[in-house]
Amino acid sequence: MATSINADANVGPLAFSVDGKSIHGLCQDLKVRTWNVATGALQSTLTFDKDDSPSTLTASTALSVAKDGTLKTWDLATGKVAKQAKPTGPRARRSTPSPTDGRFFIAHGETEIKMRAIDQMGKEEYVVPSGLGGIASMAVSPDGKNVVAASYDADIRAWNSRNGELLRLIDELPVSMFDMKFSPDGKMLAAGGADKTLYFYDAKTFRQLRTIPKLPEMISALAFSPDGTRIATGGFNEITLKMAVKVHVFDVKSGAKVHVFDAKQRVSSVVFAPDGRSLAVSTGTKSIEVWQVG
Repeated sequence: MATSINADANVGPLAFSVDGKSIHGLCQDLKVRTWNVATGALQSTLTFDKDDSPSTLTASTALSVAKDGTLKTWDLATGKVAKQAKPTGPRARRSTPSPTDGRFFIAHGETEIKMRAIDQMGKEEYVVPSGLGGIASMAVSPDGKNVVAASYDADIRAWNSRNGELLRLIDELPVSMFDMKFSPDGKMLAAGGADKTLYFYDAKTFRQLRTIPKLPEMISALAFSPDGTRIATGGFNEITLKMAVKVHVFDVKSGAKVHVFDAKQRVSSVVFAPDGRSLAVSTGTKSIEVWQVG
């Protein structure tokens, strides 16, 4: 049985707080709301500056992009901008921060074919080709050493985050990957997308290790458990985004399915609590479902 947290606006990306007692949700009205997980009570609301576009949400921060392209890192505890950087070039369409050194990796408009790395001050470090049609998803390894991007041309590129050296071009995939996540220990990369298959790669060589095929829906969201032993997937029906779907939790080593939950429609986000005992799911509606998984 799920515990429901009600919201005043449709909820997209989720992130648990560091202690797991609260959960943050990036809402469609361009606000980040934080709720108490146990009671569902609203604890705080962060409102971005006018004309900002929200980007990445983490356990303690939110990233937004201003109209002039400035990247702002918001402290969720204070509701204030902790730092900002204004990179050169077009306004970022996708951006993700490094978990270790405050650098950013950004991609631009729908047809942008490059990924850019910038430092904390906004200085461009390097620009590398990404893929045709723009970037569908990005991820940075837990140690910050590698960055990967999946493009709508169905390729995944992995780079050395320090100098932009191309480590691997994964070009054998049949379709685009809509989400990618590194395992908590950084040894594995998981990817899922339009072909309803979950792929696992060695994060050192970026060679394919194995797959979990034949999921019932296209994959739109992934999350590893904190200990890396399980992975959750949520997706959407190819006919309509409004159709009810399933959220699956798999054992990473064996590929065995250990939990299945119902979701109202296309899954926007799946996240494990820091203790790995619960899983939160958002579907772009005014509620978050929290399921017990351990």
